[in-house]
Amino acid sequence: MRMRSVLIALLLMALTAGTLGPAFASGERQRKNRVDAQMDRLRHELSETTAELRNAVLALRRAERELPEAQAAVARVRGQLEAARARDRELGVQLEAARAEVAKARRAIRVTENKIDAAQTLIGRIASSSYRQGSYAELAVVLQSDTPDDFATRLVLVQNALRSQGAVIGDLAEDKADLAAQKATLDAKEAQLAEMKKEQEALVLRIEGLERKAVAAQEQVEALIATRASAVATIEREKAAEQRRYDAMQAESRRLQAILAERARQARARAAAAARAAAKRASRSRSGGGGGGGGGGGSAGGPLSWPASGGVTSSYGMRVHPVTGIYKLHDGTDFGTGCGAPVRAAAGGTVIQSTEVGGYGNQLVIDHGYMRGAGVATSYSHLMRFTAWAGQRVRRGEVIGYSGGGAGMQGAGYSTGCHLHFMVYVNGATTNPMGWL
Repeated sequence: MRMRSVLIALLLMALTAGTLGPAFASGERQRKNRVDAQMDRLRHELSETTAELRNAVLALRRAERELPEAQAAVARVRGQLEAARARDRELGVQLEAARAEVAKARRAIRVTENKIDAAQTLIGRIASSSYRQGSYAELAVVLQSDTPDDFATRLVLVQNALRSQGAVIGDLAEDKADLAAQKATLDAKEAQLAEMKKEQEALVLRIEGLERKAVAAQEQVEALIATRASAVATIEREKAAEQRRYDAMQAESRRLQAILAERARQARARAAAAARAAAKRASRSRSGGGGGGGGGGGSAGGPLSWPASGGVTSSYGMRVHPVTGIYKLHDGTDFGTGCGAPVRAAAGGTVIQSTEVGGYGNQLVIDHGYMRGAGVATSYSHLMRFTAWAGQRVRRGEVIGYSGGGAGMQGAGYSTGCHLHFMVYVNGATTNPMGWL
């Protein structure tokens, strides 16, 4: 009954695995895809920081993601190992019982064989006596009686002797039948014992394999815990430095904003003066009857062009810094360009800065003048190199540099992966570039 229950349980497990396996695998794939997407977002969020800090954060997240599964693997293997050891102990008891039964069966066979040997010896003696005395030996014994009582007594003795011979022969046949059955039972028990020995040998190998697997799983858990601890220590050490880097970039941004705000003020003043001059010319033209010219003093304006190929990997806006936990502004839009990809001017204008600037790395700034009623400028950071310089006039779509930002790359600033950090300033203040593209 116990073996039948085990077989039923195994069958149910197989059926369940067949039914739920694909759904479980699909769920695992979806979970992995979600985690991978989260890791990609984190990489982009950390693209403007040091390689050491970025690697530490990624290692921490990876360890935190993998540790629960590694710990579950340890528990799973230990459970399998304990089950195998319990089965080994149970099998050991069963083997001892089976060996005792085999020994008992062999003893029973020896007893039966001894009985058969004794019976065959007795039958041999009877046969020998009959041969020597002839076929009428028993009758002669009866006929030699002297009195009727002696005759009756001798007749009973002869009858008993004949019955004893028959009983011996009958017992011999039964003993031979018992011997055949006992040998068949012994063969079955020895076959069962051999199967149990084979199972135990396989079980010993399985236990050894599970022990190695358990050690490897535990080592993986310990390695992940060590990685997590190391990453946490690095992050704690780098938090203050990261805040200092962020503060330095904010200071640089404020310096540039002040410059651009002043240039925007001057652009608005020039636009206002040009508008007043145009109005005066129009007034004189109407009073003097002359024809007209006009030619306004403002830029034609219009949307800005996309500065680089590649999709947006990090948008403009407020967010929580993944390391410091501070709610801060990501002051531009990041484009996922490859290293060395061309970067183009979003509109025509004058380059007012092309130099390495702290965390922004190689940064180029273009003043586009008066557009849509405001002074507009754009900046392009983490460039590998420039092809336009301060004081130069550039056209919309003209290549002004090449994308950089890879770890250790010249002019990368606080960047660990090649991308373009694109910013739009309106009257000196940053705004969402996507509203202008």
